[in-house]
Amino acid sequence: MTGHSVSDIFVGRQVELDKLLEAAASARTGRGRLVLVSGEPGIGKTRFATEVASLIGFRVLWGRCHEAAGAPSYWPWTQVLRDPLHDPDTDALRADLGPGAADIADIVPELRGRLSGLEALPPARDPAEARFRLFESLARFLLAVARRQPLLVVLDDLHWADVPSLRLLEFLTPELATGRILLVGAYRDTELSRLHPLSDALGGLTREAHVARLRLTGLDGEEVRHFVAHAAGVIPPAALTHSIHQQTEGNPLFVREVVSLLADQGYFSVNPGATPTALRIPEGIRDVIGRRLNRLSPDCNAVLTLAAVAGRGFPAEVLAEASGKPEDAVLHVLDEAVEARIIEETAPNHFQFTHALIRETLYDEVRPGQRRRLHRAVGEAVEAATRRDPGPVLADLVRHFQAAGAEHELQRAIVYALQAGKRANAMFGFEDAAALFQVGLDMIEQIAEPDRRLHAELLYNLGETERRANDYPAALSRLRDAARVARDGGFLDILADAALSFETAVWRWGQPPNPETVTFLADVLAALPETMAATRIRVMAALARARLYAGEYEAATALVNNAADQALVLGDPAAIAASFDSRFEFEFSARPRLNDAHLVLRAADQLGNLELAARAWFQCAIYHMMQAEAAESRQAIDEFCRMSDRLRQPLFSLMALGLRSVYALFSGDLAEAEVMILRALRMRSPAGTHVSDVVAVPIFELRRAQGRIVELRPMIQAFAQSAGSEAWQPGLALMHLECGDREAARASFETAARDDFSAVPRDGRWTTSMAYLVEVCAGLQDAVRASALYRHLQPWAGVCMVLGGGACIGGSADRFLGLLSATMQRWTDAEAHFDAAIAMNRRIGGRLPLAYTQHDYASMLLIRALPSDRARAMDLLDAAAESAAALGVAGLLPRINRLRTQPAPAAPTVPDELTSRELDVLRLLAIGRSNADIALVLSISLNTVATHVRSILAKTGCANRTEAASYAMRHGLHAVS
Repeated sequence: MTGHSVSDIFVGRQVELDKLLEAAASARTGRGRLVLVSGEPGIGKTRFATEVASLIGFRVLWGRCHEAAGAPSYWPWTQVLRDPLHDPDTDALRADLGPGAADIADIVPELRGRLSGLEALPPARDPAEARFRLFESLARFLLAVARRQPLLVVLDDLHWADVPSLRLLEFLTPELATGRILLVGAYRDTELSRLHPLSDALGGLTREAHVARLRLTGLDGEEVRHFVAHAAGVIPPAALTHSIHQQTEGNPLFVREVVSLLADQGYFSVNPGATPTALRIPEGIRDVIGRRLNRLSPDCNAVLTLAAVAGRGFPAEVLAEASGKPEDAVLHVLDEAVEARIIEETAPNHFQFTHALIRETLYDEVRPGQRRRLHRAVGEAVEAATRRDPGPVLADLVRHFQAAGAEHELQRAIVYALQAGKRANAMFGFEDAAALFQVGLDMIEQIAEPDRRLHAELLYNLGETERRANDYPAALSRLRDAARVARDGGFLDILADAALSFETAVWRWGQPPNPETVTFLADVLAALPETMAATRIRVMAALARARLYAGEYEAATALVNNAADQALVLGDPAAIAASFDSRFEFEFSARPRLNDAHLVLRAADQLGNLELAARAWFQCAIYHMMQAEAAESRQAIDEFCRMSDRLRQPLFSLMALGLRSVYALFSGDLAEAEVMILRALRMRSPAGTHVSDVVAVPIFELRRAQGRIVELRPMIQAFAQSAGSEAWQPGLALMHLECGDREAARASFETAARDDFSAVPRDGRWTTSMAYLVEVCAGLQDAVRASALYRHLQPWAGVCMVLGGGACIGGSADRFLGLLSATMQRWTDAEAHFDAAIAMNRRIGGRLPLAYTQHDYASMLLIRALPSDRARAMDLLDAAAESAAALGVAGLLPRINRLRTQPAPAAPTVPDELTSRELDVLRLLAIGRSNADIALVLSISLNTVATHVRSILAKTGCANRTEAASYAMRHGLHAVS
């Protein structure tokens, strides 16, 4: 052939090239782009990307997807990363990798050999969080490399991409907008169905403004003529050009193969420029490829057939082992295929077919029986070649031994499927892992007497993978099956793991209490022998949490305490961590559990578990604040934030922002609190991370302080309605009260107050619920319910209230006790509580709760109306107004002003010589309270109440309680302040 190599020829595509060059210009200025290039097989997508790479002067990184289901997760991205990760400047490499080096080393292990001292981070509690961390690390690294030189990243054959690779592409795409990266993704659109993973990904990708799509079509007649002229070195006759264009429809691969075939047959050299006689253009690309293969020797075709079974890429070593021939002989035969441009050498003694269609043509020609034998031979060859480190080829081994088909080969494939799935999970390739475990389960069904333990392991691992991917309904179903098979087989370790995973799935899913979880875990606990002590403790801790959320508070508390005690006796760090970490979920008691947090810190240190340590520091921050140790609390927050920075998990980053917003709000810096809350709301969060849990209470308190609570009313009502739980009634009641709807507030309050407030959750939400209920109770002037709430909250006297497990700091609990005492007209108690609250809030820097306390104290004094009370109240209101104005607490100022302008009450006249206590009883009679209610509110006996009632009736001349109520109305004695 006298012209150029056909693989080097590029003609046409000017419109498409202009669009890519425009995208490259944008990327060069820091506004990255993603361009998705599609077309039929052979249309020239790869050649088009190569041409772009040659024109724009970017650093080019290629990632090619594997057509067989045997490549490791993130395979194309691993190829993309290998070039920059082998940068000889290790200092620059470390700087580009930043704190994400250890994450990236999980999918490119050779990085650990390049950079010493990489700290392996502990596995994340939520694997979705860990995958987010990996994705963020990869994105940061590529963006950092691009700052040195613009990058062209080409992902070829995306229709074959593994699902984790597509998820990474989805993650990276928004980040491109601020980086010097042009990312080109090429795929066959003829391969896509509605259910294809790439179809789903494309729907999300193309919604981004900086993403474009290009579809390549066939070359036109003139472009075909130029192609043939460049290839043949002669101007082809018009008839030949027309014939080639008509038969190939301008498909560049088809054109190339036809021209190569004609050149091989000597048409261009024998009579240049003439139309070949008896020319028959093949009718399809496979026909063309077949003809070219027929021109190779039988030995070459035999080796290529074996290579086609191996896959698109293959090492000569594997072909030699599988064929039983010396490697030198195999390399000699492969030279013939290289010369014919059927294959190309990609690395020493490693080859790949020049186009996937060549490999597909060869593979499709293999008879079924021969195909099974060749897969067995290739599988055993791969097994032998990778015996020291089979990790990267485990999925290939599954494919080969599954295709071999015999029962003993299926057994081997099942074992490899389990190993490959676990490896994919370790790389956060959840979708690949699930597919591999499912393949193993499918093969189990084909075996007459399968290994039951292997069956249970596959079911458990598939269920755990689905849980890790946050597919909770599927996970629960699969874990039930795993437990059943494990129980029948007596595999107690797998049974326990399945039960623990089941409880975690239910808990993380956030569904209503599930009695099945309690039964499930209780049965498993009963089945575990005492010799499995550490496992039993872990199950006990999970069962305690399940019982807590099922409403079995007393049983749950006893169980978690028992688990903690046993863990301490056993001394096992994992058991200690599980039991005490579970106890963090329980109701905050008035006695802060600093000892628990320090025990978890020690266990975390022994286990090397950074995430566990971070959670313990979070609890330390809360418990120190409860003890009014503000300095120690801030130190613990600093430790937590440092660990959060190292972990780089969205949930911990949200928690860090949440803590900062909480402290800003507590100290009265509303502007800083708003900045932090809005940052948290903008944070991108993986599935299963609930941003609202972290910022809901702070934003409620912020808008309340700003006097903007009405903005949240529709959202809170919709949320409470959708949640369908009485647990949300306290917040709903307070919101109604703040908006002036007392009737709605009363309705929600009554719902929460049923059965002595038994509906209030006894977990981390308890303090929030109680604080909100106290404010509603005071606002509604419900003295009877105030007595009940006081009884629940009294142990908290002298403690700082931390709400929502750290979502807000309510300040001194004595403020809330003071509100309740004032509602019950226990003035001395109220005064003592308010004094204590003011002192604590000042000491710990709680400027916002201090202003609220000053207002509440002044209100109580104005109602009590002793001679010196009004002057004291005005001083308190002045201080509260000064703080509210300085802090921007607009929601408090109108209330302060109303109290300031409230006229002083006239000196009360007591008719009929009623005593002070009789007036208290009469006021409660007037609002319809029973003797029992009155006894409860006034802390007196029923007999004493009855005596007072008789005395009131006698002194006033009333015949009964109804007339007494009317008497109270006439004399203005009916209101309970």
